[in-house]
Amino acid sequence: MRNFCTSGPVNKETCYYIERPDIMKEALDHIENWRYFTVSAPRRTGKTTLLKDIVEKIKDKYLPIFISFESYGEKRKVEFLRTFVKDINRSLKGLYGKMIDLTIPGSIDDIRNLIEEITEKEGKEIILMIDEFEKLDEKIMNEFLHVIRSIYHDREIYKLRSVILISIGYLSGILEDNASPFNIAEHLEVPYFTKEQVYDLLKQHEKETGQIFEEKVKELIWHNAAGQPGLTNGLAYDLVMKKAKGENIITEKHFEKTLYDYMYVYIDKNIANIINKAKNEKNLIMQILFEPQNVEFNIYDERINYLYLNGLID
Repeated sequence: MRNFCTSGPVNKETCYYIERPDIMKEALDHIENWRYFTVSAPRRTGKTTLLKDIVEKIKDKYLPIFISFESYGEKRKVEFLRTFVKDINRSLKGLYGKMIDLTIPGSIDDIRNLIEEITEKEGKEIILMIDEFEKLDEKIMNEFLHVIRSIYHDREIYKLRSVILISIGYLSGILEDNASPFNIAEHLEVPYFTKEQVYDLLKQHEKETGQIFEEKVKELIWHNAAGQPGLTNGLAYDLVMKKAKGENIITEKHFEKTLYDYMYVYIDKNIANIINKAKNEKNLIMQILFEPQNVEFNIYDERINYLYLNGLID
């Protein structure tokens, strides 16, 4: 029996799952057109799940390499290059059950030789997908991007069909650089669930278990989580596994207990993160809550940008 996912990425075999056909089509179109692009969203909005779905859809035609720079922050160049190659092989082993004997580049610039080596040995065009890209050391990042820029102009020769950089924030330095192959117009943002998607998620549980959410409870989940995937799943999981476990109908009283625990009892990473970030812009948050008509959403306003990228406003 499947359940609501409380820690990603989502496994479709064990968790209820929401398809995102529009953003999936857009990403696949970029790949088909040899585009290099960025994807951003606050934490726990499903961006890694989306990218892993893309990997599954393209793995027979292309050679997707999905790695994360989450632990790369303090690495020196030699460590970075060694780990980069190791993570490439880890990705290939997870996807195809095999590893390739690859030469560790002697410098960042030699990454172009690594790309050539992979395509020569595998015979497929590469789709390089890098999660947590913003965690990379700034100096190494700049050198890495310089190599990607140079490859981009000869991408059909290198067979590096697409590079996708994934981050929790808008990579302004990359997207607004005139020399960058990453275009603002092709930047993708992973949105929160729509109301219809939240209801679809809950309906999957009803269909598979026979346990029913009262319509009022569905509305309360939508209203309180605002479609944030992590929190939506968290509220639903608490209801079915704790507050209404074994009962046929999940009622408003069950939801009130779940909401109380989330607000006053549980230490939830989603909520803790929101509270900590809100403290840094307390005055603006108060204005948004009580005088929303006086606050203009302007992504280039640093304060608005900060709240948006950390999932406090949408």
